[in-house]
Amino acid sequence: MRIFVLPAALAAFALPVPALAQDAAPATPPLAELADQMRDPASQREMALMLQAMTEVLLDMPIAPLAQAAAEMAGEKAEAIDPDTTLRSMAPDAGRVSEEVARNVPRAMQAAGAMAEGVAAMTPMLREMARRMREAMPARD
Repeated sequence: MRIFVLPAALAAFALPVPALAQDAAPATPPLAELADQMRDPASQREMALMLQAMTEVLLDMPIAPLAQAAAEMAGEKAEAIDPDTTLRSMAPDAGRVSEEVARNVPRAMQAAGAMAEGVAAMTPMLREMARRMREAMPARD
């Protein structure tokens, strides 16, 4: 189950990266804004429902083409797999995965929001540290 929550949390952090790369400082710090979004119950509910739906779709996808592609990449011959085989049909308890995702995503987002808030609070100190490191570094030839 953690396999599904971790990529979701990482994706949530990765999406605002272009905004962090901008030189001009926006009126609201991006990490503070991200922290607010991650801790917002409505955003958490929306993300949980979206990931639950994505999980359901993935569980019902045929796995034969994926197994064939993996075997080809490994330079091996793929075993014959029924074209209608899905992850859900291979693992009887797989149906609970989407429910677990929906239940745990809000908690993960809450934690990620708290982390983003902490990083936002540390940003001025990190910038000062980077400035001091630049000054302390020897000049390049």
